[in-house]
Amino acid sequence: MDFRLTEEQLIMKKEVKRFVDNELKPLAIELDKKQDPKDCFSWELVKKASALGLRTMALPEKYGGGGSEQMLHIVVLEELGAGDLGFASMIGQHTKYTDTLVNLCNDEQKNEFIPEFVKDDTFLLASALTEPDAGTDTQLPYDAPGAGMRTFAKKVGNEYIINGSKHFISNGGVAKLYFIYARTIEGLGITKSMSVFLVPKDTPGFSIPKIHDKLGRRLLMNAELVFEDARIPTRYLVGTENNAWQMFYGQSPGINYTIACLIGGIRACYEASLDYARKRVQGGVPIIKHTSIGMKLSEMRVKLEAARALLWKNVWSWDERHEYDPKMNYLTKSFVNEIALQTINHTIDIFGGMGTDKEMVIEKYLRDIYSILHAYGNPSINLIKGMPT
Repeated sequence: MDFRLTEEQLIMKKEVKRFVDNELKPLAIELDKKQDPKDCFSWELVKKASALGLRTMALPEKYGGGGSEQMLHIVVLEELGAGDLGFASMIGQHTKYTDTLVNLCNDEQKNEFIPEFVKDDTFLLASALTEPDAGTDTQLPYDAPGAGMRTFAKKVGNEYIINGSKHFISNGGVAKLYFIYARTIEGLGITKSMSVFLVPKDTPGFSIPKIHDKLGRRLLMNAELVFEDARIPTRYLVGTENNAWQMFYGQSPGINYTIACLIGGIRACYEASLDYARKRVQGGVPIIKHTSIGMKLSEMRVKLEAARALLWKNVWSWDERHEYDPKMNYLTKSFVNEIALQTINHTIDIFGGMGTDKEMVIEKYLRDIYSILHAYGNPSINLIKGMPT
């Protein structure tokens, strides 16, 4: 494996860093402080990211996208994560669900939605799996008839009628197209009864009653979705009925995009701690000269490098189709979660009282990191998914 980035990747990395430093970071700090979660979202930043090609970078060139490979995606998402974990997660949604749009949708569906997705710089995507009473047992799954999601889609003539609710849905309330997971057979577990549907935002019977007021990643909208006799045409069924579980878990490992964002957040903590330790003087010398601080910084650095190396190996294995092990994606997420917690704890220690002051950015880093830990399932679930068989 060659760890050197290509010229294209280096150029894109530099462009994204410029966007992060000049546009994202300054605005993110202000938006994060808004009391109403709806006010934390920025269409201005979305449009600027679209102009850089970030929203469509995973879309093949023949459809008008960037056609980039997964390695470039994680390089970009790490840079964005170092600027703001919420905004990075929002962009990461498109990197993940562009795969679904291209690889799972039929030609009629692609022709209807992809041109508009490319043309409209505010066209966002979302995917809805999690429900108020169905989180862990959908992720594993517990395949009993009464377990898992309770959103149902019933076929009536040339339509599906959807009833149920979802919550904690990223890009909820701002997306224009949703991938909605629902059961299409009662009395069977979700591996045999789950289907996925394309649901445009203006579908009658589909509403967004609540935007979740999260601790961190406040630039990422998370919402509750409600379906009350929502009617969609049968042509919006993705693939075949009752086959969504197999399709969903056979796709590109989107969890790696979440990991890349989190590594960006870890890097931001390390870089801020290093800069502060060089400037803050105690005992007549910068605190970086004190052994206890230097040791913390050493530990933060090596764990950051270890996290990135493991992620890059997973991505390389997928891109090259060489010894790819999907279990390692889940294990890596759990491993990087632990590194993130250790890193933010060291950062708070290094900054001392200033680390919890709202005038400093460190307390935002803490909230953002805690907000992303359960993305793609909690750490315990990911360890279970990665268990050897």
